[in-house]
Amino acid sequence: MKPAAARSKKGRGVFCNLPLLFLIGAIQFLVIYSPAIDRYMVMITKGKPGFPSLLLDGRRGFKLLEEEFVPEPRVACDFADPRSDVCELEGAIRIRGSTSEVFVVAPGGAGAANVTGLGAGMNATSWTIQPYTRKGEARVMRSITELAVRVVPPGEAPPCTVRHEVPAVVYSNGGYCGNYYHDFNDNIIPLFITARHLVGEVQLLVAQKQRWWFDKYREIVDGLTNYEAVDLGGDGGGEVRCFRRATLGLRSHKELSIDPRRAPRNLSMVDLKRFLMWRYALPREHAIRTEDEEAAARPRPRLLVIARRSRRRFVNLPEIVALAEEVGFEVTTSDVMSSSSSKQQQKAAGDEGQARMAEASALVNSFDAMVAVHGSGLTNLVFLPMNAVVVQVVPLGRMEGLAMDEYGVPPRDMNMRYLQYNITAEESTLSEAFPRTHPVLLDPTPIHKHSWSLVKDIYLGQQDVRLDLRRFRPVLEKAIRLLR
Repeated sequence: MKPAAARSKKGRGVFCNLPLLFLIGAIQFLVIYSPAIDRYMVMITKGKPGFPSLLLDGRRGFKLLEEEFVPEPRVACDFADPRSDVCELEGAIRIRGSTSEVFVVAPGGAGAANVTGLGAGMNATSWTIQPYTRKGEARVMRSITELAVRVVPPGEAPPCTVRHEVPAVVYSNGGYCGNYYHDFNDNIIPLFITARHLVGEVQLLVAQKQRWWFDKYREIVDGLTNYEAVDLGGDGGGEVRCFRRATLGLRSHKELSIDPRRAPRNLSMVDLKRFLMWRYALPREHAIRTEDEEAAARPRPRLLVIARRSRRRFVNLPEIVALAEEVGFEVTTSDVMSSSSSKQQQKAAGDEGQARMAEASALVNSFDAMVAVHGSGLTNLVFLPMNAVVVQVVPLGRMEGLAMDEYGVPPRDMNMRYLQYNITAEESTLSEAFPRTHPVLLDPTPIHKHSWSLVKDIYLGQQDVRLDLRRFRPVLEKAIRLLR
């Protein structure tokens, strides 16, 4: 029995020494880890660079407070470009969509911030910008949301409610949204220029966001950002989104095209074409080369004739198709993604737009050449394979320069071939509405000088086209030769 009693006494001795052992362990822990604990407590109570402080707040559970470290901001604007105004912001950037305000936090005070590129007479501590790419068109710009940019000391900046680890691109989805040409020219191509080099790591903040538009072009948008686009107008509750970098506005170089010398990483229209091929899984990168086949087995190149539903239609379309087949084309006519003047129809199309865009892109990509009267249907050229031929038929009205800028330059920038056919007065149905000696037919110059709205009403809104097949035949024959 004694051995058992001895074991019991020893066990009680060890138990009695446990508090002493805990005390020794606690002292060792504090000696070794006290510096790290001090830093962690400071981070929680005051915050530190790169880490927000966390304090309990009765309204939101946890509230993100100001960072202790605010870097010196850098603001580089370009208000001299004729197409769009753009500001690149770096530092502590706060964006409050509900009030269309952008705050640039300057630790040294508003006057100490490095701000460059503002227009003459603009205040370097407070200015406005409209993030849309039709800067020179006063009528449409009146409808575009205006962002107020303010450079403020830390005490005047609203606290962050959401922090983003990626840069922001802020722009408007208003204006001519819904017109097929302007969807690409004013939104998609400028967005590609501004955001593509970020490889998806960018947050889009969209003023006047049209949900149906984002549904329609979902494949394109998802290829440019990994994050759901934020509707600034619907960013309720006074949400303040915080970034380290932000771009206000989109860069735009020229009509329906890109200047690689001015684009990040020298992006070009060929890059855009390959991007669209990737997003829509288009199979054909290059058009047919008829010289590569034996004469007996040589396939006929495929020609798409855009048949508009509204004005500037081909009146003698069956005869044009027969001529093209005689020249050597396999011909299809279609009104691919033609614009509608009805806003309700545009929005209805947007609900189904994603599927329609996929179908349209696949259809156009299957052709080797395209013929169309000047208009938004020519925008489909972005889906044609490289080396394809684009033939633009220019209506009456001294429209040659406009036609070249909008649809003549882009094909060449995308490694395609371009032919332009300017109709005569006899090929315009305006010759049936006006006497042969009327200025509308003889000299459009005074009408151009009067107003663009009158030009648009007469030459774009009142005429159709009846091609002179004898005059047009050499154009089709040249298109065939260009595919060899």
